[in-house]
Amino acid sequence: MSRRKLMKPKAASKSTPAKDNSQFLEALKLYEDKNYKKSVKLLDALLKKDSRNPDTLSLKAMDLLFLGEKKEAEGLVGQAIKLIDGTKASAICCHVLGIYMRTTKDYKESIKWFQASLENGSTNNQIYRDLATLQSQIGDFKAALVSRKKYWEVYLGYRANWTSLAIAQDINGERQQAINTLSQFEKLAEGKISDAEKFEHSECLFYKNDIMYRQADTNAEKLQKVLNHLQDIEGKVSDKFGILERRASCLMKMGKFRDASIVYRTLIKRNPDNFVYYKLLEVSLAVQNNPAVKKLLYEKLAKFYPRCEPPKYIPLTFIKDESELEKKLGEYVIPLLKRGIPATFSNVKPLYQKRSGVVPRLLERVVGKYLDSLDAGENPIQYIWTCYYLSQHYLFAKDYTNASKYIELAITHTPTLVEFYILKARIAKHNGLLDDAAAVMEEARKLDLQDRFINSKTVKYFLRANNIDKAIEIASLFTKNDNSVNGVKDLHLVEASWFIVEQGEAYYRLYLEAVKKLDDFKNDSSNETEESAGELRELQWLVSKYRGLSLKRFTAISKFYKQFEDDQLDFHSYCMRKGTPRAYLDMLSWGKTLYTKPMYVRAMRFAARIYFELEDEAKRRRIAAGGASEEENGTVQANNKKAKKEVSSVKKRREEERRQVLAYSEDQDDDPFGSKLLATATPLDSFAQEFYNAYNEEVRDDERDPVVDFEFHYRTGKLALCLGALNRCAKRQGADSALCGAMLLTLLNATRDAMPYEPIAKKVALAGLEADYKDLLPADGSDSTEVFQERYSKQTRLPTPLLFMYHHGEVFDQEKVKPMILDSLAHCEPYIKNAILQYEL
Repeated sequence: MSRRKLMKPKAASKSTPAKDNSQFLEALKLYEDKNYKKSVKLLDALLKKDSRNPDTLSLKAMDLLFLGEKKEAEGLVGQAIKLIDGTKASAICCHVLGIYMRTTKDYKESIKWFQASLENGSTNNQIYRDLATLQSQIGDFKAALVSRKKYWEVYLGYRANWTSLAIAQDINGERQQAINTLSQFEKLAEGKISDAEKFEHSECLFYKNDIMYRQADTNAEKLQKVLNHLQDIEGKVSDKFGILERRASCLMKMGKFRDASIVYRTLIKRNPDNFVYYKLLEVSLAVQNNPAVKKLLYEKLAKFYPRCEPPKYIPLTFIKDESELEKKLGEYVIPLLKRGIPATFSNVKPLYQKRSGVVPRLLERVVGKYLDSLDAGENPIQYIWTCYYLSQHYLFAKDYTNASKYIELAITHTPTLVEFYILKARIAKHNGLLDDAAAVMEEARKLDLQDRFINSKTVKYFLRANNIDKAIEIASLFTKNDNSVNGVKDLHLVEASWFIVEQGEAYYRLYLEAVKKLDDFKNDSSNETEESAGELRELQWLVSKYRGLSLKRFTAISKFYKQFEDDQLDFHSYCMRKGTPRAYLDMLSWGKTLYTKPMYVRAMRFAARIYFELEDEAKRRRIAAGGASEEENGTVQANNKKAKKEVSSVKKRREEERRQVLAYSEDQDDDPFGSKLLATATPLDSFAQEFYNAYNEEVRDDERDPVVDFEFHYRTGKLALCLGALNRCAKRQGADSALCGAMLLTLLNATRDAMPYEPIAKKVALAGLEADYKDLLPADGSDSTEVFQERYSKQTRLPTPLLFMYHHGEVFDQEKVKPMILDSLAHCEPYIKNAILQYEL
């Protein structure tokens, strides 16, 4: 190694000759005009003279980034930063680095360099706007307020700057200052609002009232000011419902219930189908706890609004007398069936769920009598939709025989309605007949080939049946398949989460099936011949392929949600320009729980299984010191001669498979099968980075998945955090619940001397268990499985805690747990039962 490489880098040149400076500015102008190649050419000439100039290096990096040469751009930025002492560089260099970091979505670094640009003498005040946007994106609203204020001070003539300052003040709790800011601009703009600006003015006026309302809380004097302000702005605000809702809310808080009831009646008159207004009217009239008066109220409202649902439906939620309730249910349901409304059952399904002890029984009698009175020939519409209703009723009751009977009656009468086949497929699915369900759904699809909804339904059912190729074929009928053999790439492009999650789960099920086949193959002594080597390699490939593709799809969901988060960046300025502060605050509220949305959590749970499996496998390999893998490798090598003959055909087949599963263009993704994802040396770190960290930051304690929390911390050795997961589970389900019992016994086992955890972690966890669960801790040396059977077996109607135990074979006896799981399946519907028997045991 030469001495030159060991020398300390020279400080960057602080000045350049005038000619070089003009060339640099010309290159900068070319970059701004998007002439990146010409800009690079000029910069290369400058770098020949001074290869250690950070200004030139950083600008060239930006050019290359937009030319698609990301790796080279990253290298140049690294060189430029190494040549800079901290952040002491030219203002232009810092600004360019800030733009580069923003483009590559490294927002914290971008903020650092933008601030450095200002500190190093930049006079470009637009940087304050960019800073505020980035600071809002990372949630640093205190810093964003400072940046908004500085930008506002320079550009007072733009309403967007006043609005953005007020929003920043509001978010930081400076509500009175926000009100003052908005009021100040209103005075300046009085009489100067054009027609094009009226909507923005309306939104800002109502936003100011919103701040006043939140500031008032329950203070009657301040609430009166809010009402007075509402009166003043009513003619200028376009959101008339918002005005009335705010007025009613203020009156309720002030105790003026009669006046509030008048406003709620006005709202009902304007929108008589809004259930919320009726409930609030009950509260304003103080009749919410008086069923008799409520019944009279809704009878009167039903006369005023005879064609609306709420006055007829709401009494069904509180009438207790069965004969009266049966009569009212008939008056509600039978007219819908007479009109042939397909959604009749959907309308009453909430009643089935909330009043499961009485409503299903009464409606079965009411609708059954009505069906008996119908003639299929004279009343065809009423007949088929009543059969459709009863089929849904019996499906809800898990009476699959009767559900099938009534839907077959409907199909026999009218075999051309898609809805009937969809329901028939649902019944088959709940019965565990997934292939039959998919076949029925395919029949439905063929009845209307132009309907995207039934197409998507069919795709989902084929995925549930693990028929991925058929599902992709059908989905591809409605996708753009340019430069692709199917629609997988387009479905990733449009972020079709429903398809990608379902496909990931299907791949995971196929992986589990392949693992079973591989284990059976290895255990069969007759498969040790040379001819079986190819079959062994094929099974090993299927295991790797399906697991990799499964993880690949779940990781795609994580990417989508990260993209959703990044997409918010533009709205921090867009909403200010368009004058929609209330919508902006709604977006911020939505963004705070982005990584707790059901689709993300669903993908995270399955990805957790794969990452935890990878971690457990790595742990077993470390313990076994590679003995098993060497044996496997020996088998493959022993058959190496025959394998060479198969290489050509295998490669050809792999290439065809690669085209079929390709989710992104080849320049964006060099790992179509997810092999690199599976090859991670740190599965738990990968899981944390891809899924868990973002989820952990946003999820509320009462919404956490206790099993994912516990399993993750258990494998990372953070037993104190396992205790936290146990405590949250106990708070939600009770300390004596079966799942808490399984987690408690697992954690207790981890605190024993023989377990490979840090002594301090064991002590903390054991101290917590003794403090919070002293009465539930078994005696030392007790068998965990027997303890569970004695204390919790009566509470295991669901298989979840038992499956948790089954997967912790180091704590519980799997042979004893397995019969317990089989017993618990008696309470599960066939669909879940089959899935557990096929994929879990």
